[in-house]
Amino acid sequence: MFFHLLKYKLKALFREKDLLGWIFAFPLVLGTFFYLSFGTIMQSGDYDFSPVPIVYVTESGADETFEGILEELGEESENQLFQITKTDMVSGKELLKAGEVDGIIVSVSQNISVIVSGKGLNQTILKSFLETYLKHKSVIEEIGSTHPDKMEAAINILSEDTSFNKEISYSNTKMDNLSQYFFALIAMTCMYGSVIGRRCVEDIQGNLSALGARREVSPAHKLTVIVADFCGSVLVDFSSVVLLIGYLTMVLKIDFGDRVPQIVLTAFAGSVIGVAMGTFIGSIVGISMNIKDALVSVISLVLSFLSGLMINNMKDIVEHTVPFVNRINPAALITDCLYSLNMYDNFERFYTNIAIMGVIAVLFIFGSYMQLRRNRYASI
Repeated sequence: MFFHLLKYKLKALFREKDLLGWIFAFPLVLGTFFYLSFGTIMQSGDYDFSPVPIVYVTESGADETFEGILEELGEESENQLFQITKTDMVSGKELLKAGEVDGIIVSVSQNISVIVSGKGLNQTILKSFLETYLKHKSVIEEIGSTHPDKMEAAINILSEDTSFNKEISYSNTKMDNLSQYFFALIAMTCMYGSVIGRRCVEDIQGNLSALGARREVSPAHKLTVIVADFCGSVLVDFSSVVLLIGYLTMVLKIDFGDRVPQIVLTAFAGSVIGVAMGTFIGSIVGISMNIKDALVSVISLVLSFLSGLMINNMKDIVEHTVPFVNRINPAALITDCLYSLNMYDNFERFYTNIAIMGVIAVLFIFGSYMQLRRNRYASI
């Protein structure tokens, strides 16, 4: 009886075109738009950098050493840092005011200064460059006056590109901060299982639909009907998540790592919790179906938003303000599972998230059962 009910539930779900559009088609379309927006950046791993446009104003007594360094950094090459325009101060300020340049470097009588008109990456690069040069110049002048014999060694040290930090990776997977959008997209697809879960409740309650009334008087045990409907809903949502992951990895070439069994487990757990959440909302008594539909949509979108669907660092913002929300947000737990699979060699964090998701799903299922088992009808 169970498999008979499961088969016909799957047939019924796959015939609902509007439902399939949201569950199957919409995530694929949204994933394509994400890829068109920044997929090329993820593939190359590089961000386009344009030379910083600046004005260089010089008068008699300018620092020749600085001018030579500046000209070298302004030469057209792969390492070009500045796009230099040489002019007077009046013209330079007009260009700065018009937004055609990001700053003005003034070199007069061995004194060097910089003028910027705002805050941004280019202005920071310009100021950092000048501060670094002045610091090195001061050190060299001090050594030249006190220990001229060590001048060559000092110049060699200051010329080295010294780094006191070493970048390491906990796994062999290439991770990009933009991957968070695709993680959150998978979480959203899992949460959309709540739409199916809500409709399952409608199909088994006699006071909500004609189909529910017929099933209430059928000889099949109600628990068997509920379990069959729930499993069918999970399978449909799970297949949509697998389809999305396959599309992202094989068609769009998004790198999710090589831990396929764990990724599939995450998709399945996410589908279970999504359908369970929808079943719980659908089983709440005293609320119209329109309000339940609105609750399902709003809650799914809010949870997805907090997991980083619209702002890629939103989950980090929540973590630093109200971290407890990330521990109970199913969408955040799904994205964290995918993140941990890409970043860590061990599975401790991954299985912790899976366990929390399991507990939340059980609570939703238990709450749904407690409400559905109490339904009694005077007549159908």
